[in-house]
Amino acid sequence: MIGIIVDGPGDFAAFQARFKGGVRVLKTDGPRGHDVTAEVIVAAAKKQITMLRDLGCRNIIIVTDYENRSITYQQFVEQLNQAIFSMQIDIPVRVASPNIMIENWYLSDIEQLSRHFTFIKDSLQQKRYEGKHGKNELRKLFKKGKKGYDYNEVFHGPKLFPIVRTTVGETNSISFHNFMNAIRQCRLACRT
Repeated sequence: MIGIIVDGPGDFAAFQARFKGGVRVLKTDGPRGHDVTAEVIVAAAKKQITMLRDLGCRNIIIVTDYENRSITYQQFVEQLNQAIFSMQIDIPVRVASPNIMIENWYLSDIEQLSRHFTFIKDSLQQKRYEGKHGKNELRKLFKKGKKGYDYNEVFHGPKLFPIVRTTVGETNSISFHNFMNAIRQCRLACRT
């Protein structure tokens, strides 16, 4: 079994919906945000790592947003990996980070979302949203004027994330590709 540790209630709901019990998802109770260091993020996940291990997870992925940090995206991911290595955790732990936030992963298949949901503008063409402010970009693509059409991550995330096609999302978002690659590596490791 794979365990995933996520940032908050919106991400928790989205991951639960996408994986429908195929993984165990826990929400961190540690600090997050653009000014929290990679070391603090990983250290704060130690409790959830222990819980997931005790629940039978053999591989774990920490998913945390890059947001608007003062370092580059690649530097942030490298720091997260270094922090995991430094902790000497007794179970394989990988890291995945949306560039900038999970909404960027939803946007990686906006054409599909546009076809499936009436609250998103019709006939949208795919663009690159990697590294842009995902929530702001997604809000621009919601239809205006009807109740329930204002973006809410806890309500909409579980509807949007399961619809994102893996191959399309990976093509349009390198950070989503890296996440799905971590999932594939964990599944492979769980089989051995």
